[in-house]
Amino acid sequence: MDWNNPVMVWIIVAVAFFIIEIATPTVFVFACFGLGALGASLAFKLFSNVWLSWIVFIAISVLGIVISRPMAEKFAGKSARLANTDALIGKKGKVIITIDPEKNEGRVMVDREDWRAEADSRIEQGEIIEVLKVEGTHLYVKKSN
Repeated sequence: MDWNNPVMVWIIVAVAFFIIEIATPTVFVFACFGLGALGASLAFKLFSNVWLSWIVFIAISVLGIVISRPMAEKFAGKSARLANTDALIGKKGKVIITIDPEKNEGRVMVDREDWRAEADSRIEQGEIIEVLKVEGTHLYVKKSN
């Protein structure tokens, strides 16, 4: 392998991005970087200019993300925008250990998962909550109506 050949380096980078895309639950993000790297390899092959290849990489990657994102959301629905814990926002759950802001304690069950919970006011065990935001391993919740 000739690491001094930028065309080959860009192709290896592109293959790596495509492998990452396959291995992760992203929606075409790494594939866009892979296409950008392929474009950069072609740009370097044609013009032998490192700066131009970087500009092509960035332009194709950004353009790919801008174009593919709305299409992915259209086909996958709202869940394409919500990754992992962000999907919990707005969901309802049940308090399994009373949420007490003064003692900094409380736990809730949301989607069959046990979470540490915080709220502005005390919420008793058994009450229904709604998730407002997620920060790390904590859910910030409010009493549901």
